[in-house]
Amino acid sequence: MVGPMVGRFLEQKVGEIGWRRAACRVRVCAVSRSKSRTTARRPRPNRGPAKRTSSSKSRSPGKDAGAQASKRRTAEARVADARVMINPAGFGFAERLDGEGSIFLPPSSLGGAMDGDEAVVAWWPAERGAEGAVRSVIKRKRTRITGVLRARRRRAWVEPDDPRISGRAEVVGETGARSEWDGKIVVGRIVDYPDPWNEDFSVTIERCLGEPGSLQTEGAKILVEHGIDPVLPPEVLEAAKEVPSRVRRSDHEGRADLRDLEFMTIDPPSARDFDDAVCVEVKGKDLGRAKMRVHVAVADVSHYVRSGDPFDTEAAQRCFSTYLPDRAISMLPEALSSDICSLVPKKDRCAMVVSFDLDPAGKVSDVKLATALIHSRMRLSYDQVAIELEGTRKLPAVVRTRIDQLKAASDRLGRARAKRGMISLDLPEIKIVLDEDDPERVRGIVQARSTEGMTLAYKLIEELMIAANEAVGRLAVKHRLPVIYRVHDVPDEERVERLCAVAELLGVDVDPAKLVTSKGFAAFVAKVADHPRRGALHSVTLRSLAQAEYSTHNVGHFALASSAYVHFTSPIRRYPDLVSHRVLKAWLARTGGDAGPAPTPRMPAIKLVRAAAEHSSKRERSAVGAERDTKALYAAHYMRDRIGDRFEGTITGLSANGVFVMLDDPPVDGMIKRAAVEKETRQSYQLDELGARMVASKGGRDLMIGDRLIVEVLEASLQRRQIDLTLIGVLGT
Repeated sequence: MVGPMVGRFLEQKVGEIGWRRAACRVRVCAVSRSKSRTTARRPRPNRGPAKRTSSSKSRSPGKDAGAQASKRRTAEARVADARVMINPAGFGFAERLDGEGSIFLPPSSLGGAMDGDEAVVAWWPAERGAEGAVRSVIKRKRTRITGVLRARRRRAWVEPDDPRISGRAEVVGETGARSEWDGKIVVGRIVDYPDPWNEDFSVTIERCLGEPGSLQTEGAKILVEHGIDPVLPPEVLEAAKEVPSRVRRSDHEGRADLRDLEFMTIDPPSARDFDDAVCVEVKGKDLGRAKMRVHVAVADVSHYVRSGDPFDTEAAQRCFSTYLPDRAISMLPEALSSDICSLVPKKDRCAMVVSFDLDPAGKVSDVKLATALIHSRMRLSYDQVAIELEGTRKLPAVVRTRIDQLKAASDRLGRARAKRGMISLDLPEIKIVLDEDDPERVRGIVQARSTEGMTLAYKLIEELMIAANEAVGRLAVKHRLPVIYRVHDVPDEERVERLCAVAELLGVDVDPAKLVTSKGFAAFVAKVADHPRRGALHSVTLRSLAQAEYSTHNVGHFALASSAYVHFTSPIRRYPDLVSHRVLKAWLARTGGDAGPAPTPRMPAIKLVRAAAEHSSKRERSAVGAERDTKALYAAHYMRDRIGDRFEGTITGLSANGVFVMLDDPPVDGMIKRAAVEKETRQSYQLDELGARMVASKGGRDLMIGDRLIVEVLEASLQRRQIDLTLIGVLGT
């Protein structure tokens, strides 16, 4: 990536932090145990609420000591609600829902819980932190599994694909095609869960996905794993037939008529749904000094998706559209997302519009919100805008003028935000390029923002969207509206200390006390701008930040240095935006503003909005996970033809399992297993406590994040969605 990741893309990355941390912790813990589950040494949890205990009396061996320890644990045991995370090695951790740390769960103490379940956990102090056992399962996360069907005479079972599932899935009921599907990947719906005494469970077969190892089958598995249905229900598709194809006269009522404004959209070339359109009015001749009036128009989805109707019921469950390399799985039917709600050019469309004045210093004032009618003049792609910004003038003069005005407004906002302390990181964002005629053929994998012009084109729109979201956020705080805020809390003290320790290891001196504000973090990022391991430092910085989420309680947005932030600009693909639109319309109707045709939405109860926010945070993790896993799948598919080839790359992370490397070209992630490194170098390696360096046992060269390597591709597994590498040589930083 050429330029810094700002705005919506950084905001998306901080939303992904939670699953990255969980995956990293599980990888580290997986190999800290020996092969024997019964005698393995327990790994240290991430954080434990219990203190280390000691005793001056020596313990007698045998049953008496065991009984005494058991009694002591029973006496000291406390309970906590927690989310269970199971490691493929058989043990697990219970992440406390109150945020007070994690509890180690031995293999014999899982109590029938599966990965992701919420459970009541009894815990007690242990030598290396908190240890516990599942008492009861409160809520099951997993309702389906995928795996290979095995049919033998009158019996059938499914061997789960997920290594975190240790039990066997017995098939109950009639499948009608057991012998035909034998050896193929199937979807099983869980009808009887494991219990504390038996890890096996029961499923009914829903459908067959296909042969193991094919791209289509493995892609379908990902959607099942993350609970994403690629097909909308029949009742939603039937209701979509009644959606109007044009704006009707009755839709004009109660709206501001802004069709004379020169709106246009800028999106990726493949985009089919246009959430937002932008327009800048310059109040003077000097573009650098004149005051501006900025208008951000957003699709008025709430006009066509009413609370409780079939569209709303399904959208409330999905919460997000999911964007995969070969398709988009929309939250709404196409008649809405790509037609009447989409701000297509040359057609009247209903919109929610935020307008504000912008002075040369980037100060926003005179904010006005209204439902409106707009008429987009043109649809541009980021590629077209990038070419113009790079100096190659191909578009008509009037369009070039509009782009220059948008860039001037974006630059003003960006400078003001940088002064406020927004954190800008260089983080890779890859794009899978597929063959137009054969979607299973990957033509290449490239950086999403491969040129300086492309980075500027994205930034142009991002700054305007952030400004609109912040304007709505400030309005919601001022009038105490029950909107869904996008919140990003201050970073945890432990993570900040780890960041400082890693930075010191890489030769950068930083004071943890200065990293308590966005400005402090921004200053640190600026300090390492020319560091040879800048990419590694940026990755560690991202992992030190909190996870962004949805909430009705506003705590601001740390990464964007915003006091209040509301996702407002993408209601076609995000349900939280749609909820907030309804709240804003109810407020406009109450205060005499342009609220659109009657009946306007009612102000929702805060309890319902809070539930929608919590569900949205969960569903966002599923959508992000599916997009991430699918990219990894296509990367493995692409690299199958490159086995034996050598590449240069950079160490992006380390675990007790091995070394994670991102190749330069193509920019894909792979892993060198620690055993392979040790075999190649003929010495053992130990991961340091920071997880930033692999220390050589015989005084050889250590491996650190940011190191430059030459690697060779050993294997590319579609089932594991992983590229295995071997170390050829170390280049340096």
